[in-house]
Amino acid sequence: MAVATVLLPLVAGCGGGRDDADPDAKGTQRPAGQQGGSKSADQKSGDFPDKGVIVTASCSVPASNPARVTVTGWDPTTWEQTVSRTFTVPAEVVVAEADDVASPLVELCADNFPGVGTSEDGPRAVAATRLRQLFDEDFSRMAVVLIDRETEATGVGYVDTSGKLTKLSGEQSADFGDAPREENAVFAPDGKAVWFTEEDSSDRVRIASRSVAGDHAVTEQGGGDAGYMDGADLALAGDPVRGLFGKEVRISPDGRKATAFITWKGYSVADVPQRSALLKAEGVKAARTPFDADCHPYGWVDDRTVLCGPRLGDTKDPKRKNSFWTLDASRLDGTADLPKGAMGDPIIPATDRKNTVRAISQNGKQMIFASLQGTRLEFFISAIAPGATPKKITAGGADKALSVGDVLEWR
Repeated sequence: MAVATVLLPLVAGCGGGRDDADPDAKGTQRPAGQQGGSKSADQKSGDFPDKGVIVTASCSVPASNPARVTVTGWDPTTWEQTVSRTFTVPAEVVVAEADDVASPLVELCADNFPGVGTSEDGPRAVAATRLRQLFDEDFSRMAVVLIDRETEATGVGYVDTSGKLTKLSGEQSADFGDAPREENAVFAPDGKAVWFTEEDSSDRVRIASRSVAGDHAVTEQGGGDAGYMDGADLALAGDPVRGLFGKEVRISPDGRKATAFITWKGYSVADVPQRSALLKAEGVKAARTPFDADCHPYGWVDDRTVLCGPRLGDTKDPKRKNSFWTLDASRLDGTADLPKGAMGDPIIPATDRKNTVRAISQNGKQMIFASLQGTRLEFFISAIAPGATPKKITAGGADKALSVGDVLEWR
């Protein structure tokens, strides 16, 4: 299926890396249209406020107890905890990489232990779109992938905060055939359906959804040959909702564009197609663009602007060392030259610190970034504007909020 795509300009040969190599997923954004919360939010009742809150998620997997996922709201001015919800994960739910099953929950639980995510490679970045879409709009339900340990058949469902598991997939057929392999379960923004991918024995992927109303009907949305799609995940975009199966997918606030890493092509900006699709090299309308912007996308500042950091953790421009900048994706036209003015000036001063965007405010005006100097981890808040002066966050609760888990959104 053709998807209109323009590649982000990158720096060639930086650190010996290749534009067609699969990167580690280090920077992602809060998804558009995922505000959540009740308009009459009452913190005492456990509702998440509509604004003035940073929402984080963390996972613990004790040796002798069920895994638990905790979603917490924090006041970004006092860094006090305002609301928290915990999901107890049933035994049949996939939470570990050892099961070799794709699920955003596996990603959440793989890295969310105290101290994990802070290494010589730098602190963990803002959460991927798919991690926010693990949950419905008010964080009352969490999408899950279920596995039959005997047959390795997988299906989808969801769990609520009471621990109740609702299975949306039917039972495996008694006929001689392949075991169902439904993966990548995520919630639609309105919470009315769980979306997933299913791969057959011929490596073809379909993107589909099941209503949570109880009819368990499958609505197929799109798909295709899954060649070169190892490491891809499902993210939802647009209205009506479409599924995008790709690597490091981040959706613009208006749901019309997405950044993604496309094998053999590199980081790209794609128009969200009219139907669900696989974001891959074959069948994608793309134009190789210059490598001058050196952009590893962290997320969208607005409907047209991407927040960038150095693609390979380093940059040829000393003024941009460990800094951030913006790229006007609407001006990328696929020509051999980076359009004048498309690449913004450095936002923070160049430094030897390893800096990673931790959160982007919903209005795109501010960011919180983690800064690693040796083994010392600190957090700073900064305007998303050239020449900004970062301000260190000193409140005691900030370290607890930002050093463990993933930031799902900041509204």
